[in-house]
Amino acid sequence: MSWVFPIQYPRWIRFIYIVLELAIVLSARSLNVDLSIFKFIFFGKSYFLLGRYTTIALIVITAIPSTLSEYIGVLSRSQQLQIVESLGLDPTNPVRFALFSLATYTAASFFTIMLSQMLVDQQSSYQKIKELSEQVEALATTLERTRIAREIHDSLGHTLTDLDTQLAVAQTLRSQNPTQAFQAIDTAKFLARQCIEDVSKALDRMRQSDFDLNQALIALLEQLRETSTLQVQWTVNLPVLPIYQSYQIYCIVKEGLMNIQKHAQASQVSFFSHQKSKSIYLELKDNGIGFDLAAIHPGFGLQGMIERVQLLGGQLDIQTAYAQGTQIHITLPL
Repeated sequence: MSWVFPIQYPRWIRFIYIVLELAIVLSARSLNVDLSIFKFIFFGKSYFLLGRYTTIALIVITAIPSTLSEYIGVLSRSQQLQIVESLGLDPTNPVRFALFSLATYTAASFFTIMLSQMLVDQQSSYQKIKELSEQVEALATTLERTRIAREIHDSLGHTLTDLDTQLAVAQTLRSQNPTQAFQAIDTAKFLARQCIEDVSKALDRMRQSDFDLNQALIALLEQLRETSTLQVQWTVNLPVLPIYQSYQIYCIVKEGLMNIQKHAQASQVSFFSHQKSKSIYLELKDNGIGFDLAAIHPGFGLQGMIERVQLLGGQLDIQTAYAQGTQIHITLPL
């Protein structure tokens, strides 16, 4: 019974359990059976089952019965009587014996309390480390899911939407206008190929260790100018940045350009980027229809831009109004 930890039972049952164990030890000592070592083991168990203050109370309450049982046990055994006399103690002097016994009892109890506290602290530290590890793992999983969602949206979202539209057109016109239906199918095929290329490019960018942000942004802006009717102007002059930060900035600018191309109905776009002392400044402007910031619900595209800026510890400010275009200002720390 002494090696069982009834931690699952109510506190009052655990208290009775410890008291019974201590009573057995004290009774055995008075019957010339020395179980003193178990007394301190039970104090250690009490520390785990009942807590520090209850254990200290039990130690104080048990001090006098323990001293009396020790005294009775010594007087009843000649071998222990000789040991006590060799220590310079007079068994016939109960006061000196009691003081010595109490001092020994107090020292052993103090050592038991300190050892139990150390074990409890160690167990608590392990538990905290485990909880923190689980939190870090959960956070890493959430961040990875968010990152994958952004990658899917950045590389496939718009193209798949256009692909679905073209297939719907082909399905509608297949009997009425087969020529236009075939044209829509050809466009859908082109968009499907573009999806594959976008995925491949996204994977290549994530694998690159020497990602040139300035070159990538210029290529993105040139592609926009060549594949649309927009007049595109830019000034790109950014310092060399870590690969993760460079890729996030690239995705922010790409998402902003996609939003302009899809929603702004603009004819002119300008992008400026440069370093300001200990920060990076990005500005994206268009002369489109604008929107009402108070009324619009941010889609995943705009939300993705905001989240990426927050991940980099930066600030994003949007200035827009109906028929007055849109300006996006982004400041990122170095």
